[in-house]
Amino acid sequence: MTTRFVKVGFVMALLAAAPLSTSDAQQRGREGRANREQLEARVRARLANLLRTQLGLNDEQMRQLSEVNQRFDMQRRAVIRREMGTRRSLRELVLKQDSADSGRIEQLIADQFRIERERIDLTEAEQRELGKFLTPSQRARYLGVQEQIRREMDQMRFRGGTPPDSGGARRKGRPPGS
Repeated sequence: MTTRFVKVGFVMALLAAAPLSTSDAQQRGREGRANREQLEARVRARLANLLRTQLGLNDEQMRQLSEVNQRFDMQRRAVIRREMGTRRSLRELVLKQDSADSGRIEQLIADQFRIERERIDLTEAEQRELGKFLTPSQRARYLGVQEQIRREMDQMRFRGGTPPDSGGARRKGRPPGS
């Protein structure tokens, strides 16, 4: 069931990232949004079912978990966006070997470490919130489910030609940090 959820999530991510021509975008606009919303709802339902069974959650715990996920998801997305922007900028500078600005590269590397610390701080804050209504065992299993999903996403990326790395964003033939 986890593999099916991850595959659906990966397909959703691919569809969201796929570039569309102007006429395609206009043609698929409303129809695509409705289909995407339905797909996202199915993925959320499958994930909720997976978490309920693997963690042994009751209805109240599921409600609280949903609230915590919503609250931290916005923050997590912001961190991911900053990380992607930093990686992209670093990649562009490194690929311009002849005009690379060492000071800017140094700053971007430092930014990557700050973002990684922020990600860890966010995970710790999330764990403190989860600790208010989940047992330590449930929290550990939750971390395991999250890690399993990340690994499966990395494996799917690798099969698609993108080698896995710690951020899952490294592309074939690109330098680290890209």
